[in-house]
Order: sequence, then C-alpha cells, then structure tokens
Amino acid sequence: MSYICPVCNGLQEMHTECPNCSQPVSDYGRLSDYVGPYSPYLEIDEISSSVGTKIDQQGACVHLVVCSACTHSYTIQINSSI
Repeated sequence: MSYICPVCNGLQEMHTECPNCSQPVSDYGRLSDYVGPYSPYLEIDEISSSVGTKIDQQGACVHLVVCSACTHSYTIQINSSI
C-alpha cells in the first residue's frame, strides 16, 4: 500500500485548535523531519521506527503542531493511506 500525506503534499489544509486555549495551531510539518539532517528527504514509510515516528498500522503521518497563543506543542496523526 502507498502512503501520501494530504497535508504534506498540499492536498488538504490542517484546521486544528489548541486543546488548551482553543486558538488555531500552526503545522510545523512531519515530526520525523526533526530527527536528523536527512530525515526531511525520506519517504513516510522509510522513517526509522526507533524514534517512534514511523507510520502506524492505520497509515498516519505524525505532524508537530504548535499554538502561537499559549506555546503548547503536541503531535497529531493525519490519515495518509491511498
């Protein structure tokens, strides 16, 4: 099965609110992009599972989001199976 994240590929916009203050959050991209110098260039299904950012069985792409109002950061999973 192939995996394409609709947010990473500009097919869909993320509209999520902060669970702390209900303000819109900013998408900082795939969590795996922060793992190493070459990680932004890897395919979603090539990410090392040793850092816990590999796609789960449901085909989710894990994104880091940050609230600019209260600086709360957390991850969300975006369905990326096609």
